[in-house]
Amino acid sequence: MPPQKSNGLINIKWQPPPLDWIKVNFDGWVRGNLAATGFVIRDWNGNVRLAGAKNLGQVSITVAECLALRDGLAHAIHNGWRKILVEGNSKLIIDCVNNVVSVPWSISLLVQDIRVLSSYCEEISFQHIFREANFRLQMLLLV
Repeated sequence: MPPQKSNGLINIKWQPPPLDWIKVNFDGWVRGNLAATGFVIRDWNGNVRLAGAKNLGQVSITVAECLALRDGLAHAIHNGWRKILVEGNSKLIIDCVNNVVSVPWSISLLVQDIRVLSSYCEEISFQHIFREANFRLQMLLLV
């Protein structure tokens, strides 16, 4: 869903998924030579159903973002959810998974994992969102 305009300003906020769907928001973070990932899974009422984060050590932001997506999706499928909306603020990762751009070699195996995991879903959608809509997840990673 695109951001809503009001009086020339763009209103950016988290939107719940459709009824009977869950939403996986993912993010990666790199500062210096330390990286972390995180994901939050919420239902159509906005209730957090599952969240996770982990330290990675030294990897690129591209790898961190892709690992965050893969881990969030794997947890969603492991918990039996099959209608999944995935959102992240990495346009590159979303475009790779959606076959819009060529996949960089550094994440080719991770994207392959994501595609295999996606095959277990009844319905799945990958969407890019503005960083500001991922604000709560970013705060989780900074703690």
